[in-house]
Amino acid sequence: MKKHIILILIFFLTFQGFSQNNVDESTRRKASAIFTVINDFYVNVPDSVDNKFFNLGADFQGLYDYRIGKSNFSFAFGVGIGSHNFKSDAFVVENDSNVSELHLISSKYPGKNYKKNKISYTYFDIPLEFRLRTKSDIRASVGFKFGFLIDSHSKYRGDDYLNDTNDKLFVKFKDIPNIESFRYGVTARFGWKFINVTGFYSLTNLFTKNKGPKTYPISVGISLMPF
Repeated sequence: MKKHIILILIFFLTFQGFSQNNVDESTRRKASAIFTVINDFYVNVPDSVDNKFFNLGADFQGLYDYRIGKSNFSFAFGVGIGSHNFKSDAFVVENDSNVSELHLISSKYPGKNYKKNKISYTYFDIPLEFRLRTKSDIRASVGFKFGFLIDSHSKYRGDDYLNDTNDKLFVKFKDIPNIESFRYGVTARFGWKFINVTGFYSLTNLFTKNKGPKTYPISVGISLMPF
């Protein structure tokens, strides 16, 4: 994810420099950066699966802000990177029909205990926002973003389930089958000065339609907007 953040920083710094050349306050353009620590809550997870409450992730966006006339409203667009986690007591297994299923570790490998088990996925996003910023520095925005999957993998740390031993095992597998390659959803943000509460409601499932469980994430986080 680090190299992707570097690309977003380049985008941000480029537009930040460009915006400084704009002196017309009535149509002032400027770049803004948003750093968010998020927690994902998953809806429609199969009843048999224990999805963990804390699924911490991170989101970074660089946006180009265009003020609407002399009002307190503006329109913003840009690019971003969103990294998410889904922690549970199940493995993602692709069946003979190439459909992803969630198989409980305790059922598939009886007697095996684990310390960590999760799938992680990252999207390159294009966010669009309508913003309000008052003279008292209260900020609010509503918007939409869509993104393209750029990475997915799983991590497991626990008892060795690959061999009949008492050893510990750490494994990482790339490319989770049938993770949705294109996502979109609505966004909202509210706060004061540089601290904001952020939300994202996904209109797409975690897995491709008809290729996995119909679960989908709702992301809530705390954002820092230093610019």
